[in-house]
Amino acid sequence: MGKIIWFVTVSLDGYFEGLNHDISWHNVDDEFNRFAIKHLQETDTLLFGRRTYQLFEDFWPKAADDPSISKENLEIASLINNVNKIVFSKTLKKVEESENWRNVRLVSEINRQEIEAMKRQSGKNLSVGGSNLCVSFAEMGLIDEFQIMVNPVAIGAGNSLFKGIKRRLKLRLLETRTFKSGNVLLCYEPVKQ
Repeated sequence: MGKIIWFVTVSLDGYFEGLNHDISWHNVDDEFNRFAIKHLQETDTLLFGRRTYQLFEDFWPKAADDPSISKENLEIASLINNVNKIVFSKTLKKVEESENWRNVRLVSEINRQEIEAMKRQSGKNLSVGGSNLCVSFAEMGLIDEFQIMVNPVAIGAGNSLFKGIKRRLKLRLLETRTFKSGNVLLCYEPVKQ
């Protein structure tokens, strides 16, 4: 049985994105890309909120056909484009597949039983992306592991990591990993309360 993982990149001062959704400060290099490839190879389904889904949909299908993109990013594009994708949105009316964007499904509500059944069936992990969706999953007790990649930069303003959380979330450290770039991966599991 796989896990439901929230992987997110944050600044040292706790923001996952800067003002106007800026992520230009993300510290990405070959080592980070190798980590991302391994993460995606262990993932059966990507679970998105609307905005994160639209960012991925806008970038990764085009990246698959970009001859100037790195070998690692081509592999990431292939993995993302072909993995199962579920978009949780009350505002989107439809999602469309294309040659470079397959296995997409739109859902309007989080169904806890359906998510837990998917986790049991897959054998691989489910990866959650999108701050609002991740906070909703965390509050429902659906996240098994938080993987927080702290970048060595302070950006001063933006959207904070757990923005909107309504209850205390106690976590236990599972693992740390330091990257040559200065990034530090912190892996936590929720402590049952």
